[in-house]
Amino acid sequence: MKKSRLKIKELLLIILGVFISLNGESQHRLVLLHPTVSNIESILWMVENKIIDIPGVELLGVYSAREEYDYSASENYIKGHHSGNYQLQKMEGAIKPDEIFRENSCTAAFRKLFEESDAILFFGGPDIPAAIYGEKQNLLTVVTDPNRHYFETSFFFHLIGGSRNPMFKPFLSDRPDFIIRGFCLGMQTMNVAAGGTLLQDIPTECYHKNTLEGTAELPVNNQHRSSLAPQYPLEDLFGGIFHQIRFTRRGYFHELFTNPEAVFPLVLSAHHQAVGRKGAALDVIAISMDGKIVEGLQHAIYRNVVAVQFHPEPASIYQPQTQFATVPGKSFSPYELLNQSNSLAFHKLFWSDFSAKIEKSRRLP
Repeated sequence: MKKSRLKIKELLLIILGVFISLNGESQHRLVLLHPTVSNIESILWMVENKIIDIPGVELLGVYSAREEYDYSASENYIKGHHSGNYQLQKMEGAIKPDEIFRENSCTAAFRKLFEESDAILFFGGPDIPAAIYGEKQNLLTVVTDPNRHYFETSFFFHLIGGSRNPMFKPFLSDRPDFIIRGFCLGMQTMNVAAGGTLLQDIPTECYHKNTLEGTAELPVNNQHRSSLAPQYPLEDLFGGIFHQIRFTRRGYFHELFTNPEAVFPLVLSAHHQAVGRKGAALDVIAISMDGKIVEGLQHAIYRNVVAVQFHPEPASIYQPQTQFATVPGKSFSPYELLNQSNSLAFHKLFWSDFSAKIEKSRRLP
């Protein structure tokens, strides 16, 4: 009898050990929109180097079958690098412009992704069609992949809801602590999904500059992408720019720092559009140094939904060996620039806080 009990106890311990082992292999799942090779490389590098420090994290890159972008290179990259913790998922279902802010052919798939993940990341990209947010399209707005925007805007709307369909029950009403981060286009998508609009061209609308040369003469903190790169196409200059931002007196960044009024980190920007009219239930948490451009948004109800207009996600800004050229014949290290200005610590804190919040979230079954 005792031997039988011991065997049962041993069997239970073995089963428990296997369960813990399996659970440890994939405790959390992150969904990443627009999984290009560069986005995959950056996230994998940050996970491997513990900038994003989530043990056993599973990464799921999601995209619409209707997008113009060809993700075959992403599929080949993952196969060639044997990235077992990174999978791709093509989403079928077409979303028409008048179906963005309501249930549509992707609603069930959106719900499944939400229920089976712990966080979602929305990455950068080209301009959103102005018709999505109810405006006529500026001549300087360049739309290259409208179906991507229909897909991602609708997904964000399903997650947080918005004023364009106030009767719709957002997914996060079931899990208010769910984590979402958006970068550059990701923040613009968040604002449009919530019912807001966009400034379609910063230089002309905010600074009344209609030439590259005129924009290049602005103070660096008033520039949001390189004005020199298009002037020297054969020099292969980097299209971004580093400028400072400041935090507002409440919200995510104000809570993240002990003395937020003294923190003006350098950030990487590469955009010409920005938040116009703010969407429903969104709080501004960061602005440009002159106060003209919104640099960060946080949802007023779902406080783990945070988006920034800049780029904290490229692995290159955390790699000392990387060199960028923003002026013909002259290169620099973004790592050294950020490190010398104490801005590297800001970027790492952004990701360490994200990692900590994921670790505290529910574990996948």
